[in-house]
Amino acid sequence: MPTRGFREVSASGAVTSAGVFVLSDTGTGPARFTVEYDRGNNGRRRMDLEIELVMSAPPAFGSGGLTARLSRYQTDLPGYSFIEPGQVIRIEMLNCVQRVCSRSFNVGGRLDVERIFGGGPIAIPIPVDAVLVSVR
Repeated sequence: MPTRGFREVSASGAVTSAGVFVLSDTGTGPARFTVEYDRGNNGRRRMDLEIELVMSAPPAFGSGGLTARLSRYQTDLPGYSFIEPGQVIRIEMLNCVQRVCSRSFNVGGRLDVERIFGGGPIAIPIPVDAVLVSVR
């Protein structure tokens, strides 16, 4: 049984791994995020929005003899192929005319795992903060 391994999932869904025992690749893929802006009324006036996102460093995982950490964030956002925790990402939602406008994107990364004993599932949340910085 391996004691260390990794699994890396790109923003496009490509998966590479070594030393990680996986029962099935079903459901393996990048995280999917959606940023929404609700204008709060039914007006149809065109709006151009700019939003800043920051993905914080996720907490380390430890349970059942396993430790794990996420690194090497990747996105499919133009200009942000690789990002570091704490880096500001600017996204635009142009020509917003609906009540709720949204923008979705994928985030991939690398999961490094160390097994001291036992095993089990690993779940690590990715904290994200979003701030509306411009409405035109």
